[in-house]
Amino acid sequence: MSYFNQHAQNWDSLEKVTMMQHLAQESIAALGLKKGDKLDLLDFGCGTGLFSLELADYTKRLIGMDTSEEMLKIFDQKTMGDQQIESIKLDLEEESHEGHYDLIVSSMTFHHLKRPELVLPKLKAMLKAHGRIVIIDLDQEDGSFHPENHQMGVKHFGFTKSDLAIWCQEVGFTLSHQIIHQITKHGREYGVFMAIMTLTELE
Repeated sequence: MSYFNQHAQNWDSLEKVTMMQHLAQESIAALGLKKGDKLDLLDFGCGTGLFSLELADYTKRLIGMDTSEEMLKIFDQKTMGDQQIESIKLDLEEESHEGHYDLIVSSMTFHHLKRPELVLPKLKAMLKAHGRIVIIDLDQEDGSFHPENHQMGVKHFGFTKSDLAIWCQEVGFTLSHQIIHQITKHGREYGVFMAIMTLTELE
């Protein structure tokens, strides 16, 4: 994760802030969150907190999890003095985490995972009854979105709805999927999806 450590101080560009505010508002609406909600929330791959901190008003506890120490330093600076928010440096692909959450969110993290389908069962184990997972990431692309895929730790060129449906079927989730944003780069459009995963009725 050296790339993210190196770029943490300059990560929060106006473009990223604006996009994450939009994605967060779309997620709030789709989830039906209301002021007064007091959720236990985990942000898996939180970075500097651009996405999940937009949801802080709906939480009683917010945990930011990431592998980048420098990203987490920025996250902690933003939330200093807020007792309901804390960070954890942990690699969930290699380690486990004991915690129970009403909502787990992950924004632009899954394409950095070696085997994202193997992380989902770990996230599922952390959900409370009726808990939900929200994944925001790139729709499948041709590898041109990132300028340096290897250097930036990119393992997947986005995901199709079919990819997500297969993961959900194997793990025991019902899937809601929609494209909620378009990023214009290199004179072309790249879709960003929101996948809401809910435990099936049989669970």
